[in-house]
Order: sequence, then C-alpha cells, then structure tokens
Amino acid sequence: MTEKMPSQESVQTASLQERREILLETSLELLEAGDFNSLRLILNSQRPADLAELIPNLEEELRPSIFEVLAEPLAADVLAEMDTPDMLSLAEELDDEELSDLVEEMAPDDAADVLGDLPEEQTAKLLELMEEDEAEEVRELLTHEEDTGGGIMNPHLIAVREEMTVADATAYLREWADEEEVFYIYVVDEGEKLIGTVPLKRLILSRQENLIRELTDRDPIAVHTGTDQEEIAQIFSDYNLLAVPVVDDEERLVGRVTVDDIVEVMEEEATEDIYVMAATSSEELEERSVLGVVRRRLPWLLVCLVGTLFSGGMIDVFKETLSSVTALLFFVPAIMAMGGNTGIQTSTVTVRGLATGDLQSGDLLGVIFRELRIALVMGLILGGIVFAVNQVWTGALLVGGCAGLAMVGAIVFSAGLGATIPLAFRAVGVDPAVASGPLITTLNDALSLGIYFAVATQLLRVWG
Repeated sequence: MTEKMPSQESVQTASLQERREILLETSLELLEAGDFNSLRLILNSQRPADLAELIPNLEEELRPSIFEVLAEPLAADVLAEMDTPDMLSLAEELDDEELSDLVEEMAPDDAADVLGDLPEEQTAKLLELMEEDEAEEVRELLTHEEDTGGGIMNPHLIAVREEMTVADATAYLREWADEEEVFYIYVVDEGEKLIGTVPLKRLILSRQENLIRELTDRDPIAVHTGTDQEEIAQIFSDYNLLAVPVVDDEERLVGRVTVDDIVEVMEEEATEDIYVMAATSSEELEERSVLGVVRRRLPWLLVCLVGTLFSGGMIDVFKETLSSVTALLFFVPAIMAMGGNTGIQTSTVTVRGLATGDLQSGDLLGVIFRELRIALVMGLILGGIVFAVNQVWTGALLVGGCAGLAMVGAIVFSAGLGATIPLAFRAVGVDPAVASGPLITTLNDALSLGIYFAVATQLLRVWG
C-alpha cells in the first residue's frame, strides 16, 4: 500500500482523474486491511468534491464505512456535493438523528436542496430534529420553487446601514466573515430594503472614518425570489458578477446568489435540456424501479410511434406512384434523413439562442428567414448531388428530378419547422428544448416523405 501513496509533488502535478483513482485505490486497500485510523487521516484531508466522487464508486456495502470516518462538517459538505441519486442512496444508510445533524452543518441553501430531494415525511421529521433557528431558515427556503432565486439563494449575508463608518462595517465584517464567502457588503435602509452594494475591495481600501454612503453603488443589479434560475445565470454571464442580491416582492433584501450556485445551475440546466431533447426527464435518475423509468420515457416514444405510422400511411397513400416507378424507393432514406437532420440542426441553434438570450423577440422573423436562406442553399447543393447520383445509378431523368426537387423542398421545410416550433413552444410556456428531440425528427421524417411523394406524383402526371 505504501508504494501507491502519492508524494506531495505527484499530487500537485497529477490530473484530477489520476488523483481520484489513487484515492480510490488507497481507500479500498485501507478498508480491506481494516486500518481505519489511516483511512480517517487520509479522507479527512481531502476536498468534499473528491470525496463526493469517491463514495459512489465504492460498493454499496462499503459506502457507510467510508462516510463514518469523516468529521461531521466534512461529511455534511460531501453529502451536499453528491448527485441526488447518490445522496438519496447514502441517506438511506443514516438514521434521522445523524442525518439531521449533517443538515444542520450545511449552508441553508445546501440544506434546502438536500431536504427538498428527500421524501416529504422524512423532511418534516428532520426539520423537527434540527435546531429551531436553522430549521426556520430552511423552511423559508423550501417555500420557494427550487429553480428560482428564492430556491437557490443563501440567506446569510452582510447588510449594513449607509450612516455607518468603514470602521464599524469592518468590525461587523470580522465578526461574520468566518462563516461565509464575502464578495459584497449590502446596504439597506431601516425597512431592510436594498439601497446598494459596496465591493469588499473598496471597503478594505477606504479610510476608516469614511461613511458607507460614500462608497455605495446605488441602483444595484438584483433579482427577485421568483426569478427563474436560468435568467439569473444569464445575468451573471452578462455582467460578470460574483454574487447578486435577492429581494422579495417588497424589495426587502432576503438573500444572495453566489457564482458557485450559478455554476451548479448551468450544469443543471444543460443536463435538463439534454434530457428534454431525448424526450425524457432528469428525474428518472432518481427512479429506483424499471416501471418508473418506463413511465417517464414511454409517452414521447408513443408520439414517435404515431409519427412513424404516419410515414407508413404516406407510403400507402402514394403506393400507385411507387408501383409505377419503383426506383423512387431508392431515395426514401436519404430524403427522410436529410429532412430530419436539417430540422435538428436548425432547432438546436434556435433553442440555444433562446436559452442564452441571444435571440430576442425583435430578432425572431430575421432568424427564421436566415435559416430558410441557409436551408435553400444547402438544399440546392444536396439536391444537385442526389440528381447526379441518380443519373449514374438509374439513369432515369424523372426519378432524379423527383429526388432532387424533393430534397430541396424537404430541407427548406424542415428548417422552417426547426426554427418556428421552438419559438412557438416558448410562446405557450413549453420548454423549447422539446422541439430538438424525437418530436421534430419524427415530424420532419413524415413530412419529408410526403413532400417527396407529392413531388413525384405531380411530375408523373405532367411528364409520366
């Protein structure tokens, strides 16, 4: 085991993945040897994020043994860092008294996140076991939607009055700063309404006799408790903020959102969009039963099944056209694939623009027309390629013309759908990411097929 213990230099130069692999190997060896004293020393010198990655990589029966050697403050940080399914699994191994002690050690926003993921009955019991002050803070956070400013904020902050001196504010800061990271000092009036902010650097560099009102940036950027977390993330990105104050409907200062919260929000939103695009939900990770996962995935797959049956119906409707020119079947996969792929490309760009705020309401028509122009150019190029391939393949001018024209029409039509459906979903309050999933692919497949056969039918009537 000693040979595998990394030196200080190797720890500093090793990659994150290498360090975590060494930690895992060392922990397993110490567990096997029953050397819990060494295990305690090693694990309690690690970062919470590394331990939150370590524990899920262990066999389930070993996880409680690892967790038990951690000091309570570190164990609380590790539990808060873990992904929801792993946290829930580990929480099942802890009794309510132990779990409530860990939740008390957490920052209020982390405690609210953990309790919000637990069953309601267990959450209520844990809150009863907690100290009243801590429990009341968490209860207040749990009243807010979890994906809003009120749901992700930390109620702990430094608020001072503008008539205070720098010396007074600095003394107050010293009393409080051990508990939380400080980026800004918030200035409030007698009614706790937000007046402005003072950057920490400005406070430190100012004369002790200066008044806070002389240092205050008034009209600060703030968000409300009901502001969606995605919008808050956009604010952080646009204004390069480290923290933003949160106010209630009466403009009273009630908390703050810090940049580390926003990093988690961005990861959560990206994960959510990926799941939505796959026509499922991130909540399925918390499902323990097969039927639970099936219940979440099946509805959209049923929608897709209807779409594919619709494609089969298209073939049935135009079976006479196909029977007269069977070579048309050669290009069915190409027409369907190019229509679906074009729709995915366009919808992805549109959804991303909506998510980042790059697309504003005044730009929407311009975006649609731009995507149509792009699609027309691509359609002409791909249609020309299909026509040329047909001339080598079948030599039938009619088939090449049908396939080439249908390719242009399918790509342009699919691009139009890919741009407009996300915008329409956004207008009615549905997540636009839904438009980038199987829905738009299946829809475009069927409609591309319809365009192809309709073009073929008309050309056969004219020149057949």
